[in-house]
Amino acid sequence: MCCIIPLIGNAQTTLETLNNMHQVVKGETLWSIAHKYGVSEEALKKANPQIKKNKVKRGTFLVIPRVVEQPPIVMTPVMEVPTKPAEPAAIEKRVLRVGVLLPLEEKTERGTKLVEFYQGFLMAVDSVKSEGANLTIHTFHSGSTAESMQHLLRNDALADMDIIFGPADAAQVEPLSEFCNRAGVRLVIPFANNSNLSGKPLTYSATASGTTVMKDAACLIVSQRPDHNYVILNTNNSDTRGQQFVEAIRNELARRGIAMRAWNIEGDELAIESALNQFRPNCIIPDNTSIKTLNVLFARLNNFCAEHPDYKISIQGYPEWQTYTSSQLLDFYKYDTYIYSPYYRNPLLAQTENFEQRFSTNFRHPQGLSFPRYGMMGFDMGYYFLHGLWVLGNRFEDAQSTLQYEPVQHSFKFTRDEDNSGFTNHGIQLIHYTPEQTIEQIRPR
Repeated sequence: MCCIIPLIGNAQTTLETLNNMHQVVKGETLWSIAHKYGVSEEALKKANPQIKKNKVKRGTFLVIPRVVEQPPIVMTPVMEVPTKPAEPAAIEKRVLRVGVLLPLEEKTERGTKLVEFYQGFLMAVDSVKSEGANLTIHTFHSGSTAESMQHLLRNDALADMDIIFGPADAAQVEPLSEFCNRAGVRLVIPFANNSNLSGKPLTYSATASGTTVMKDAACLIVSQRPDHNYVILNTNNSDTRGQQFVEAIRNELARRGIAMRAWNIEGDELAIESALNQFRPNCIIPDNTSIKTLNVLFARLNNFCAEHPDYKISIQGYPEWQTYTSSQLLDFYKYDTYIYSPYYRNPLLAQTENFEQRFSTNFRHPQGLSFPRYGMMGFDMGYYFLHGLWVLGNRFEDAQSTLQYEPVQHSFKFTRDEDNSGFTNHGIQLIHYTPEQTIEQIRPR
């Protein structure tokens, strides 16, 4: 199913448009639904071209036409396009055509998060429209399989998009990216995947792989603190993520010719003293992400620092540690803690409070308590690309660095990892809990 979302004045109007839909229940007919909403059967069919022989299937969603009916989208075979990547159509002062292909009808916890992502995206549409942009948003329920995506790609309208956001499922990435590559349509893949971007210069992977994130984080960490004494905390219970991050740190230190030390968490005070440096700041990096490790580490450091108050200590942590602040915040401050992450919702910023109030007002519910917040993710991603395309047009690929945008949660820094490849997001930040009990966000220039 597809809905064309018209230009809107604010996100509340968008919500009303989205709510102007009906889910068919048992016993309903085309006539009864049309009668319920005061529209003609013909108008209802025109707004829902998927209706065949006046039959409606239980559980499906129907668009209920408003006073001004939206033109139907006719399902036709996939148009013939060149086999090599096409050039994107010029974007000047005309309507920017945007496609969203996500399984928004999915009745699962993931489906709820995807709807929240889309709601944040619609808030970005409103923000860009308020700047003078002219956009049309074409929203398609994509299903979750390669077959459902192939079926969707028979729609001629998709080849006319300037940019498409989707999909959510790995099985659909390849058919959609190949289609966009042939048609010269920019594609933003919102969520993590391992798709090959080689030869797809208009494809953007907005969520980098864990390996990429860790490598970028290690580079930022060491560049920010090259004078530190780096100490790996061996816990005898390392996890995969911890091992990979420690390896990324080890490689970055070796590349810069910086030595590192190790400390076993079960070692005595002499072992701690041997690993730490009395005359240089120390950066301790646990080899796993668990809160149990933090509890033991803080207890050991409390005892050590009581006897050796002249040692300077900071701790380097993981994105998961953002969820531990309810119990660990004071220790984060005390031990000058840094957390690397591609996203961060800073609860102390007025920008955060303002966004969350607007989200709740627009959609009559707050964002879900997830890490990351999906509404913020949708807003940041939507604003970055829609604002950028409207301002830069076809210079977008080469002039992204000129965009000035302070994200509410997600950092974006897209670069090509090889010639003629797509773009990978290398946006990363350090969340610094300072001894002065402030939170600092550090992003690479």
